Amino acid sequence: MTFMIIFISQFAVVFLLGIQSQMVRDANCIGAAVGSLLIGFSQFFVFSIIGGLAAGNMLTAEGFAFMTSGPLAIVASIKTHPYMVKHIFKGRK
Repeated sequence: MTFMIIFISQFAVVFLLGIQSQMVRDANCIGAAVGSLLIGFSQFFVFSIIGGLAAGNMLTAEGFAFMTSGPLAIVASIKTHPYMVKHIFKGRK
């Protein structure tokens, strides 16, 4: 079960970083500020969970969850951002 929590937490961090990058690019100050708060929260959670892991744990379910969540999250953020701009932020910058 720990591997699922790690996957979800790390996915959130990378997803939010991807969205954050696009918010900054679009000069969306409110979106970028909210994203920054959420990134901090997610990183705090991830680091508290993985604090006991070492390099030797990379070939475990937890290591796999940590490493695969990033690529999946960044692609998800790229695909989600246009929807967010259109429906949530209504094209605001």
